[in-house]
Amino acid sequence: MASQIPSQAAETQAPSKTIVFFGPSIAAPEVSGLVTATHATPVRRGDLAALDDDYGVIVILDGEFGQNMSVSPKEILAVLSSGKTVIGAASMGALRASELDRYGMIGVGWVYDRFRTSAVRNDADVALVYSPFDFKPMTVPMVDLEYWMEMASAAGLIAGRERAVLLKAARRIFFADRTTDRLMEALRRAVGGNTLEALLAFSGGTIPSVKSIDAVAALRLAMAPAAPRGNSR
Repeated sequence: MASQIPSQAAETQAPSKTIVFFGPSIAAPEVSGLVTATHATPVRRGDLAALDDDYGVIVILDGEFGQNMSVSPKEILAVLSSGKTVIGAASMGALRASELDRYGMIGVGWVYDRFRTSAVRNDADVALVYSPFDFKPMTVPMVDLEYWMEMASAAGLIAGRERAVLLKAARRIFFADRTTDRLMEALRRAVGGNTLEALLAFSGGTIPSVKSIDAVAALRLAMAPAAPRGNSR
């Protein structure tokens, strides 16, 4: 009897690829430093269906809201049903993960957790205006303000009443008009210069970007030996 020769077709399949949909939440060089993946612009309706089958891990950070139709929950459910891993964080990814975590989408970070536990999800809280050329943020999203105040409150730097006044002042500004200069002027009028300066000193002179923090956490999870199914906060 002739000896059997192992078939080349039985060779181990190449590991699946990762793709990251991102824009203003994190810069391209930082993405490259954290994950080996294909870079894609903020996700929109139809992008997931157009992906090649060899993408096994999909990370959704940013997505389009008004420029084009948003990626729908149904599209993500179709990807999940095909056995792929979908991780969401930061902006559109966090919003969709809060809706679909029960179906297997993995949510990561503070923004995801805030949406997950809120009685009402306010999509506008993650909205901002960004440059179409380099995706640089041009306005400040409400989630950054909410995160900043939560951290400052935990450190005992601001009382509950001041926190409420500050956030109310920020919300009065339409998201597309909430530039840093206009926001700072409104906050200074609302709580006074001394309080605002103390808050800025606490956060290193700027309002922290929680979307960037969450984006880094999501990319680190995507680079784990095997991206887990379930949720990560």
